[in-house]
Amino acid sequence: MRCDVCDTKIPPGADRCPNCGYRVRHSSTATHTQATSANYPEPEVFKPKRNKKIYIPRREKARDRSQRTKASTFRKYIIFIVALIVIGQVAAVFIGNMVSDYESYNYTEIEGESFQEGIDNGDDDGTLQLALDYENDLKTFFSDELLLQEVEADENYYIYEDSLSAYANVYGSDDVINLTASISFQNQEPYHQSITLSWNNQGTIRENDLNLDQAQIEKINEKFNIDIFGAIEAYKSKLKVDDDDNTRFVVSDYKDDESIYLSESYGIDGEYFIYLSLGQDIGDN
Repeated sequence: MRCDVCDTKIPPGADRCPNCGYRVRHSSTATHTQATSANYPEPEVFKPKRNKKIYIPRREKARDRSQRTKASTFRKYIIFIVALIVIGQVAAVFIGNMVSDYESYNYTEIEGESFQEGIDNGDDDGTLQLALDYENDLKTFFSDELLLQEVEADENYYIYEDSLSAYANVYGSDDVINLTASISFQNQEPYHQSITLSWNNQGTIRENDLNLDQAQIEKINEKFNIDIFGAIEAYKSKLKVDDDDNTRFVVSDYKDDESIYLSESYGIDGEYFIYLSLGQDIGDN
């Protein structure tokens, strides 16, 4: 038998043409059907071949999955280590620059509360010895010349970027006044002083005399090259009520190398507490 469509020989028993896929009809009406099929052939049918599924044992799958996981983990470790190396190199460069800057500035910082200990430790460039001599001289002046009692002193110094600064404060008092002399030192010489005087005055200094020992004040003026009476006379009329305390009157003034602060506060029994601070630059610093 041959195919009615492509005329290919059809093997016995086959129901389709091996060439075009035309279905062979085995019936008594085959002649009519074949004639009809010759005019209107059935469409060619193509069936895709199915890929055969390869069976992989479960144990092999697990081992393969484990190997892939290990490979992925290993890659992550490598990336992490490389990142650490890069970060470490960047940090080393940054720290190296900081150390270089630190050394280029020759930065050191030392603090102390005793001039003598600083001298003994080798911290002194001559400034501490000068400050110590000043301090001892002021203590002698307070006790022997001004006859003040309870004369005390405190001191401190620090070294910053190879620059040594020292500060000496000497205190003394008697029945009338409290006196403080603060001197700052740098580069083997004094560069600033602040003299503070306080006392209780009978009545306001704007309208009453100063209850001060003139001879004692003159000694202080001569020692520190200041003018206490002149400063009070020049600024007492400028006293104004303090914005933060209406029981106190204040005035302050700052110039290029001098400063003054004067205040008086209400006390008891008609007394006023007077506070005067005179600051000025000294030396060549």
